[in-house]
Amino acid sequence: MNWRQLIGLMCLTLVLPAGATGIPTFDLAAETQLKLQFDQLREQYQTLRRQLDSMTGSYGRGGSGLAEALGAAAVVPGSWQQVVAAQAAGAFGDKQARYETVLRTLPPDKFDDPNSAVAVTYKLSTDAVRSAMASGEALYGEVQTHLNNLAALGRQVDATANIKDAQDLQNRIATESGLMQSALAKLNAVHLHLQANFANQINQSTAVRQRYFGRVAQ
Repeated sequence: MNWRQLIGLMCLTLVLPAGATGIPTFDLAAETQLKLQFDQLREQYQTLRRQLDSMTGSYGRGGSGLAEALGAAAVVPGSWQQVVAAQAAGAFGDKQARYETVLRTLPPDKFDDPNSAVAVTYKLSTDAVRSAMASGEALYGEVQTHLNNLAALGRQVDATANIKDAQDLQNRIATESGLMQSALAKLNAVHLHLQANFANQINQSTAVRQRYFGRVAQ
């Protein structure tokens, strides 16, 4: 039913008798008023509909760059024990091989006693350093992935269609920022572990001197 038909029906209630002839007449002023009211209601409906559309729907912002971000975050596990285990299993690939070339570690059979405290400490230390270097490089790569995603998301700010689209983009940016902060926290943990490993090497060297020379070297 269009607006003319609707107004016609509404005007039936305004029919006035025409005396003895019995022929009804329409009140044109009332019809015009009804049309104005109908137009106002239709405009209000369209306005409310536009408002509703601006707060609903999906614009794909949540998936923008998310696969790359999650893939990068999964490279380095959450605990140091898992990092070492991943490194031992070859999870860091060419990074691990490259740092092995740089470190030039001494094989266990080169020690007089491969099971001695010195040999065991040396192996644990080199494993830790190798793991830290390989995982640290992987984390740098992860941080760069998040930075690239944030730059791409930032370029989309002016292209948002409405309130819902803008909010979705804001939430996606917040998620990416959180992932980057997590990567930076892991990187800081790797740095702290390297510092602890260095301190442990000094302690072990002091203990060896004490054991073999009976005194602490000055």
